[in-house]
Amino acid sequence: MTERALSLKEAAALLGVSYSTIYAHKEEMGFFRVGSQWRIWLEKLKSATEYNSDRPARTEQEGNKCQSVSVKARTSGMSTSARQVEAELDRLLGRPTERRLRSITTS
Repeated sequence: MTERALSLKEAAALLGVSYSTIYAHKEEMGFFRVGSQWRIWLEKLKSATEYNSDRPARTEQEGNKCQSVSVKARTSGMSTSARQVEAELDRLLGRPTERRLRSITTS
């Protein structure tokens, strides 16, 4: 048997990604443990990372902006304080409202 299993660091270097990326996906890719070491066969690594024509790679379209940039946040009808929320709820439910007095004393 001439083939040897690759370590996490060797697989990361071979794929050109960080060690933490390989570590996070080690079980999905088919790594197995030998004692306290994680290993993968080279053929298994190749098959785990090969291109799948059933699931094509994402393509970035030029000129696309982030959708959140073009959407305006709704500000009308939104309450910002508990007092405003109470008043709006009372109005929606048709409850009679009483004027609540604010405490002006500081102690």
